[in-house]
Amino acid sequence: MRRYTFRPIDDSRGEKEAFGWINPRNLLAENFTFDEVADGLHLLLGVRRDHKAFSPVLFRARREELFESAKKERKLQKISRQQRLALEEQLTIQMLREISPQSAFSELLWDMNSGIVLMGATSNALCERIQELFEATFDLKLRPMYPALIGANYIATQGLEAEYFLATEAGR
Repeated sequence: MRRYTFRPIDDSRGEKEAFGWINPRNLLAENFTFDEVADGLHLLLGVRRDHKAFSPVLFRARREELFESAKKERKLQKISRQQRLALEEQLTIQMLREISPQSAFSELLWDMNSGIVLMGATSNALCERIQELFEATFDLKLRPMYPALIGANYIATQGLEAEYFLATEAGR
């Protein structure tokens, strides 16, 4: 779990996103133990996603200003592609440092006895990311369970197929 714990965005590396496990009882704690999120056979985990983004229009304007300044400073007519890329990376890091991340949180409850995992997320993209994080962390596959699948499974395990079909036919 420690390997996939949330780590803040590292501006110096030009990172724009951070994603990982957190203790849902202490959203800002950078470290936590298994015992802090476990309660018997239940595990309550949080997921945090921080994302930084800046205006591409503002970036392009500041980039052009930076290019012109570099040409004047170095007395060049044109700067090389390598120089442009280095200046763009420098500007990206600078602009990322200037903005605060937008944070999103979600929770996950795992009943380790039954193997059922409940997610407090509804977006398909977020559910898939949490599923990937869970599978990478615990080396276990998750299988989505929708209300209709849960109902069908209950009907099958209770031997209620005949009653269900009779009830649905009567309801037509």
